[in-house]
Amino acid sequence: MSSKRKLSASQPPQEIDGDSNVNESEDSSRSDICLICGDTARIINYGALSCQSCKTFFRRNGFRPDGVRPCNFDKCCEINMQTRHTCTACRLAKCFMMGMSSDLIRKEDTKKLKRTSSLKQSSTTDQSTSQQVTTALQLVTSDVIQGDQSSHIDSQWTLLSNIVHSHDTFSTMSQMLITVNSLPALRVEAYNNVINPIEIINQMCISMQSFISSSPDFRILTLSEQTSLFERNLHGVIAFYSTLFFRHTGILRIPEYFNAFITIYGSDIMLSLRHTIEQLDPDPTLIKIILIILAFSSNCLIVNTNKTMERDSLLDGTFRLLGSQNVYVELLWKYLISKYGYDESALRFTRLIQIFLCVIKKLAIVHTNNATHRTIFDDIADRTKQTLAINENDRTLLWGKGSID
Repeated sequence: MSSKRKLSASQPPQEIDGDSNVNESEDSSRSDICLICGDTARIINYGALSCQSCKTFFRRNGFRPDGVRPCNFDKCCEINMQTRHTCTACRLAKCFMMGMSSDLIRKEDTKKLKRTSSLKQSSTTDQSTSQQVTTALQLVTSDVIQGDQSSHIDSQWTLLSNIVHSHDTFSTMSQMLITVNSLPALRVEAYNNVINPIEIINQMCISMQSFISSSPDFRILTLSEQTSLFERNLHGVIAFYSTLFFRHTGILRIPEYFNAFITIYGSDIMLSLRHTIEQLDPDPTLIKIILIILAFSSNCLIVNTNKTMERDSLLDGTFRLLGSQNVYVELLWKYLISKYGYDESALRFTRLIQIFLCVIKKLAIVHTNNATHRTIFDDIADRTKQTLAINENDRTLLWGKGSID
């Protein structure tokens, strides 16, 4: 997969590396068509004659072919200028087939790093925190993105790190995986003790409640405002979080779990949910940012569950929510741009919105027609109010926009 494309006998031998510094006069005897998509191409990039778009695409995805969204059409998509943004898997496969090599990306990074190091030695300014902006972003628990020295950008990356860290701290997905892995060792009669859809939903709610409550934007609200926000948005947050939860744990692929949820929600809803999970963006960080955005929505359920909500003071002063929404939405977009570039970011963001609207539409139907579901969430709402009242005087910020965990 990573081998270089062989040149024809009529082409003079030359070094081909990631810098793409191939003399155009030497290249003039070749076609000026990108071997991947057919767009205009002038130089060899990472081992294959390619356009700027395909060069950028391969640089972004060449190191992680297993992490791209799988093809939905049996890996036989035609890649051209019009369809190159449609299927990431087939486009990347064609890049490799045409001779692009991820080793040449590393070679280019090494050269740039050496040039940067020499500049650092002659500079009196401390550049110890500088990173190559073209280096692939690496996500870790409390150091999500490395790179920009601007204090404004640095505070945003700290905020992103805190969101991811807080989500993972309160998540129960790891415990769920342990339970799933232990299932084969259990006797069938013991299944009911671990395959309990209501308890799984309760655990997801507790996880999201703790995640949202750790936000300083939530802590500065009054008790009535906090309660109102949960009443309006916890349903939608849980519904969207369930897509990440079920994908990560894989429990809907286990017949015992899938059938247990069918007893509550019916086969149509569960099959639809499973299809939605398959379409979900593979980047979990995007989902975690979306969750905190939804938490500060005016109402992401689209069903009025509380008739007194219309007289809610928090809705009258919507600007208080807009401040939080703007911060998190801006963070989401900058994360997308820095990791995927503009074109792919727009596509990913559009798909996320489509999936969320689909989830919310199904949730509204379930909430309206499923009495068992309403009972589950009414109980959760009552417990949430009690928890908020108990913790009303707790103003300890677990993370903040300008602080590190």
